Amino acid sequence: MSEPPLAILRSLDNADGSATYVTPNGSYKLVAGVNYPVEVPYRSDEIPNSTFIEVHLRPHNGVGMIKERHVEELIQRTLQAIVLGEETPRTMLQVTLQVVSVETDESLPGGVKGGGQGETYLDILASAVNAAVLGCLDAGVQMKAVVGAALIGIGPGEQVVVNPGVLQRKQGASLHVFGFSSEGETVLMESEGTFNIQVWKHAEQVARSAILGKAGAERASDITKQNGDAALNRTNITSGNSAICVLDVMKKAMEARVIKDERWRQD
Repeated sequence: MSEPPLAILRSLDNADGSATYVTPNGSYKLVAGVNYPVEVPYRSDEIPNSTFIEVHLRPHNGVGMIKERHVEELIQRTLQAIVLGEETPRTMLQVTLQVVSVETDESLPGGVKGGGQGETYLDILASAVNAAVLGCLDAGVQMKAVVGAALIGIGPGEQVVVNPGVLQRKQGASLHVFGFSSEGETVLMESEGTFNIQVWKHAEQVARSAILGKAGAERASDITKQNGDAALNRTNITSGNSAICVLDVMKKAMEARVIKDERWRQD
Protein backbone atom coordinates (compact mmCIF):
# COMPACT_ATOMS: atom_id res chain seq x y z
CA MET A 1 0.00 0.00 0.00
CA SER A 2 1.17 3.50 -0.77
CA GLU A 3 1.29 6.46 1.54
CA PRO A 4 -1.99 8.15 2.57
CA PRO A 5 -2.81 11.77 1.70
CA LEU A 6 -0.95 14.45 3.63
CA ALA A 7 -2.70 17.42 5.23
CA ILE A 8 -0.98 20.24 7.11
CA LEU A 9 -2.73 23.29 8.55
CA ARG A 10 -1.31 26.81 8.96
CA SER A 11 0.95 26.69 5.90
CA LEU A 12 0.85 30.46 5.27
CA ASP A 13 1.52 33.36 7.60
CA ASN A 14 -0.44 36.09 5.81
CA ALA A 15 -3.87 34.46 5.76
CA ASP A 16 -6.63 33.89 8.29
CA GLY A 17 -6.43 30.19 7.53
CA SER A 18 -4.30 28.00 5.30
CA ALA A 19 -3.55 24.38 4.53
CA THR A 20 -1.39 22.16 2.36
CA TYR A 21 -2.88 19.03 0.84
CA VAL A 22 -0.84 16.37 -0.96
CA THR A 23 -2.52 13.47 -2.72
CA PRO A 24 -1.25 9.89 -2.32
CA ASN A 25 2.10 9.38 -4.07
CA GLY A 26 2.42 13.15 -4.42
CA SER A 27 0.37 13.34 -7.61
CA TYR A 28 -0.87 16.81 -6.66
CA LYS A 29 0.18 19.31 -4.04
CA LEU A 30 -2.04 22.29 -3.33
CA VAL A 31 -1.82 25.16 -0.88
CA ALA A 32 -5.01 26.88 0.20
CA GLY A 33 -5.22 30.38 1.65
CA VAL A 34 -8.47 31.49 3.27
CA ASN A 35 -9.52 34.94 4.44
CA TYR A 36 -12.72 35.13 6.48
CA PRO A 37 -14.72 37.17 7.14
CA VAL A 38 -13.64 40.04 4.89
CA GLU A 39 -15.41 42.95 3.28
CA VAL A 40 -17.14 42.30 -0.03
CA PRO A 41 -15.26 44.33 -2.69
CA TYR A 42 -18.33 45.05 -4.81
CA ARG A 43 -21.67 46.06 -3.34
CA SER A 44 -23.47 44.12 -6.07
CA ASP A 45 -21.95 40.85 -4.74
CA GLU A 46 -23.08 41.47 -1.18
CA ILE A 47 -25.68 39.00 0.10
CA PRO A 48 -27.97 40.51 2.79
CA ASN A 49 -28.62 37.25 4.64
CA SER A 50 -25.57 35.14 3.84
CA THR A 51 -21.84 35.03 3.09
CA PHE A 52 -20.50 35.60 -0.40
CA ILE A 53 -18.02 32.84 -1.31
CA GLU A 54 -15.21 33.55 -3.77
CA VAL A 55 -12.82 30.83 -5.00
CA HIS A 56 -9.67 31.28 -7.08
CA LEU A 57 -7.66 28.37 -8.49
CA ARG A 58 -4.18 29.06 -9.82
CA PRO A 59 -2.57 26.33 -11.97
CA HIS A 60 1.00 25.16 -11.44
CA ASN A 61 2.07 27.04 -14.58
CA GLY A 62 0.51 29.63 -16.84
CA VAL A 63 -2.80 31.31 -16.10
CA GLY A 64 -6.16 29.86 -15.21
CA MET A 65 -8.57 29.29 -18.07
CA ILE A 66 -11.87 27.50 -18.66
CA LYS A 67 -10.95 24.35 -16.71
CA GLU A 68 -9.91 26.31 -13.64
CA ARG A 69 -13.04 28.46 -13.77
CA HIS A 70 -15.23 25.36 -13.83
CA VAL A 71 -13.42 23.82 -10.86
CA GLU A 72 -13.78 27.11 -8.96
CA GLU A 73 -17.54 27.05 -9.52
CA LEU A 74 -17.84 23.46 -8.30
CA ILE A 75 -15.83 24.22 -5.16
CA GLN A 76 -17.94 27.30 -4.53
CA ARG A 77 -21.14 25.27 -4.75
CA THR A 78 -19.69 22.64 -2.42
CA LEU A 79 -18.75 25.23 0.19
CA GLN A 80 -22.16 26.87 -0.10
CA ALA A 81 -23.70 23.54 0.91
CA ILE A 82 -21.81 23.37 4.21
CA VAL A 83 -20.86 26.92 5.24
CA LEU A 84 -23.22 28.59 7.71
CA GLY A 85 -23.43 31.78 5.69
CA GLU A 86 -26.23 33.25 7.78
CA GLU A 87 -23.80 33.60 10.68
CA THR A 88 -21.78 36.28 8.87
CA PRO A 89 -24.07 38.04 6.37
CA ARG A 90 -22.82 40.80 4.07
CA THR A 91 -19.26 39.47 4.31
CA MET A 92 -17.04 37.37 2.05
CA LEU A 93 -15.26 34.05 2.36
CA GLN A 94 -12.24 34.19 0.07
CA VAL A 95 -10.47 30.95 -0.87
CA THR A 96 -7.31 30.93 -3.00
CA LEU A 97 -5.88 27.62 -4.18
CA GLN A 98 -2.38 27.35 -5.63
CA VAL A 99 -1.35 24.17 -7.42
CA VAL A 100 2.27 23.75 -6.34
CA SER A 101 3.10 20.56 -8.23
CA VAL A 102 1.46 17.93 -10.42
CA GLU A 103 2.32 14.39 -11.43
CA THR A 104 4.81 13.99 -14.27
CA ASP A 105 3.63 12.04 -17.32
CA GLU A 106 6.61 9.85 -18.14
CA SER A 107 4.91 8.61 -21.32
CA LEU A 108 5.47 12.00 -22.95
CA PRO A 109 8.83 13.26 -24.30
CA GLY A 110 10.81 14.77 -21.46
CA GLY A 111 8.23 13.72 -18.91
CA VAL A 112 5.94 16.66 -19.60
CA LYS A 113 3.68 17.49 -16.69
CA GLY A 114 -0.08 17.17 -16.93
CA GLY A 115 -2.57 19.97 -16.45
CA GLY A 116 -3.21 21.18 -19.99
CA GLN A 117 -6.53 22.67 -20.96
CA GLY A 118 -7.40 19.65 -23.10
CA GLU A 119 -7.14 17.27 -20.15
CA THR A 120 -9.74 16.30 -17.59
CA TYR A 121 -10.63 18.63 -14.74
CA LEU A 122 -11.61 15.79 -12.40
CA ASP A 123 -8.03 14.91 -11.44
CA ILE A 124 -7.55 18.25 -9.68
CA LEU A 125 -11.14 18.67 -8.42
CA ALA A 126 -11.03 16.22 -5.51
CA SER A 127 -7.70 17.56 -4.23
CA ALA A 128 -8.88 21.16 -4.57
CA VAL A 129 -12.05 20.46 -2.58
CA ASN A 130 -10.06 18.82 0.23
CA ALA A 131 -7.55 21.68 0.32
CA ALA A 132 -10.33 24.29 0.40
CA VAL A 133 -12.16 22.58 3.26
CA LEU A 134 -8.94 22.22 5.25
CA GLY A 135 -8.21 25.92 4.75
CA CYS A 136 -11.71 26.80 5.96
CA LEU A 137 -11.24 24.65 9.05
CA ASP A 138 -7.99 26.44 9.84
CA ALA A 139 -9.65 29.83 9.37
CA GLY A 140 -12.45 28.97 11.77
CA VAL A 141 -15.19 29.14 9.15
CA GLN A 142 -18.48 28.06 10.68
CA MET A 143 -19.69 24.94 8.87
CA LYS A 144 -22.47 22.47 9.55
CA ALA A 145 -20.32 19.56 8.37
CA VAL A 146 -16.90 18.72 6.98
CA VAL A 147 -16.64 17.51 3.39
CA GLY A 148 -14.08 15.19 1.84
CA ALA A 149 -13.69 14.26 -1.83
CA ALA A 150 -12.11 11.35 -3.69
CA LEU A 151 -11.16 10.58 -7.28
CA ILE A 152 -12.21 7.18 -8.59
CA GLY A 153 -11.07 5.67 -11.88
CA ILE A 154 -12.59 2.74 -13.76
CA GLY A 155 -9.94 0.75 -15.59
CA PRO A 156 -9.94 -2.31 -17.86
CA GLY A 157 -12.31 -5.04 -16.71
CA GLU A 158 -14.24 -2.49 -14.62
CA GLN A 159 -11.40 -2.39 -12.13
CA VAL A 160 -11.94 0.38 -9.60
CA VAL A 161 -8.89 2.52 -8.79
CA VAL A 162 -8.86 4.97 -5.89
CA ASN A 163 -6.77 8.06 -6.64
CA PRO A 164 -5.54 6.81 -10.05
CA GLY A 165 -2.23 8.10 -11.38
CA VAL A 166 -1.80 9.92 -14.66
CA LEU A 167 -1.24 6.74 -16.69
CA GLN A 168 -4.17 4.98 -15.03
CA ARG A 169 -6.40 7.94 -15.86
CA LYS A 170 -5.37 7.79 -19.51
CA GLN A 171 -5.96 4.05 -19.79
CA GLY A 172 -9.24 4.02 -17.87
CA ALA A 173 -12.75 4.07 -19.26
CA SER A 174 -14.14 6.71 -16.90
CA LEU A 175 -13.33 9.03 -14.01
CA HIS A 176 -15.55 10.02 -11.10
CA VAL A 177 -15.30 12.51 -8.25
CA PHE A 178 -17.56 12.19 -5.23
CA GLY A 179 -17.81 14.46 -2.23
CA PHE A 180 -19.49 13.41 1.02
CA SER A 181 -20.10 15.33 4.20
CA SER A 182 -19.18 13.95 7.60
CA GLU A 183 -22.91 13.24 7.99
CA GLY A 184 -22.85 10.98 4.94
CA GLU A 185 -24.69 13.38 2.62
CA THR A 186 -23.64 13.57 -1.03
CA VAL A 187 -22.59 17.13 -1.89
CA LEU A 188 -20.58 16.59 -5.08
CA MET A 189 -20.86 14.19 -8.04
CA GLU A 190 -18.94 14.63 -11.28
CA SER A 191 -18.24 11.96 -13.90
CA GLU A 192 -16.85 11.64 -17.38
CA GLY A 193 -16.14 8.76 -19.77
CA THR A 194 -18.04 5.61 -20.65
CA PHE A 195 -19.81 3.69 -17.87
CA ASN A 196 -23.15 2.19 -16.87
CA ILE A 197 -25.26 2.76 -13.78
CA GLN A 198 -23.94 -0.34 -12.00
CA VAL A 199 -20.35 0.78 -12.46
CA TRP A 200 -21.27 4.27 -11.26
CA LYS A 201 -22.95 2.91 -8.12
CA HIS A 202 -19.93 0.77 -7.37
CA ALA A 203 -17.62 3.76 -7.80
CA GLU A 204 -19.82 5.73 -5.40
CA GLN A 205 -19.58 3.02 -2.74
CA VAL A 206 -15.80 2.83 -3.07
CA ALA A 207 -15.55 6.62 -2.84
CA ARG A 208 -17.72 6.68 0.26
CA SER A 209 -15.43 4.16 1.91
CA ALA A 210 -12.32 6.12 0.87
CA ILE A 211 -13.77 9.32 2.34
CA LEU A 212 -15.80 8.21 5.36
CA GLY A 213 -14.12 4.91 6.17
CA LYS A 214 -15.61 1.49 6.78
CA ALA A 215 -18.56 2.83 8.79
CA GLY A 216 -19.53 5.10 5.92
CA ALA A 217 -19.41 2.24 3.45
CA GLU A 218 -21.59 0.06 5.68
CA ARG A 219 -24.08 2.88 6.06
CA ALA A 220 -24.25 3.26 2.28
CA SER A 221 -24.82 -0.48 1.91
CA ASP A 222 -27.71 -0.33 4.38
CA ILE A 223 -29.26 2.57 2.47
CA THR A 224 -28.92 0.63 -0.79
CA LYS A 225 -30.72 -2.37 0.69
CA GLN A 226 -33.48 -0.15 2.12
CA ASN A 227 -34.05 1.33 -1.32
CA GLY A 228 -34.49 -2.12 -2.78
CA ASP A 229 -31.29 -2.12 -4.84
CA ALA A 230 -28.98 -5.09 -4.96
CA ALA A 231 -25.78 -4.44 -3.05
CA LEU A 232 -22.71 -4.71 -5.24
CA ASN A 233 -20.07 -7.18 -4.18
CA ARG A 234 -16.93 -6.66 -6.19
CA THR A 235 -13.35 -7.14 -5.13
CA ASN A 236 -11.41 -5.72 -8.09
CA ILE A 237 -10.38 -2.56 -6.28
CA THR A 238 -6.96 -0.97 -6.44
CA SER A 239 -6.27 1.63 -3.79
CA GLY A 240 -4.00 4.59 -4.46
CA ASN A 241 -3.80 5.28 -0.72
CA SER A 242 -3.77 3.38 2.52
CA ALA A 243 -6.75 2.35 4.62
CA ILE A 244 -6.81 5.81 6.22
CA CYS A 245 -9.85 7.67 4.88
CA VAL A 246 -9.88 11.32 3.82
CA LEU A 247 -11.84 12.57 6.83
CA ASP A 248 -9.42 10.76 9.15
CA VAL A 249 -6.56 12.67 7.51
CA MET A 250 -8.43 15.95 8.06
CA LYS A 251 -9.14 15.04 11.68
CA LYS A 252 -5.50 14.25 12.38
CA ALA A 253 -4.46 17.56 10.79
CA MET A 254 -6.86 19.42 13.10
CA GLU A 255 -5.60 17.52 16.13
CA ALA A 256 -2.01 18.38 15.23
CA ARG A 257 -2.95 22.03 14.90
CA VAL A 258 -4.68 22.09 18.30
CA ILE A 259 -1.72 20.37 19.98
CA LYS A 260 0.64 22.91 18.45
CA ASP A 261 -1.50 25.85 19.58
CA GLU A 262 -1.77 24.48 23.13
CA ARG A 263 1.94 24.01 23.64
CA TRP A 264 2.27 27.40 25.29
CA ARG A 265 0.21 26.12 28.22
CA GLN A 266 2.92 23.57 28.99
CA ASP A 267 5.78 26.11 28.93
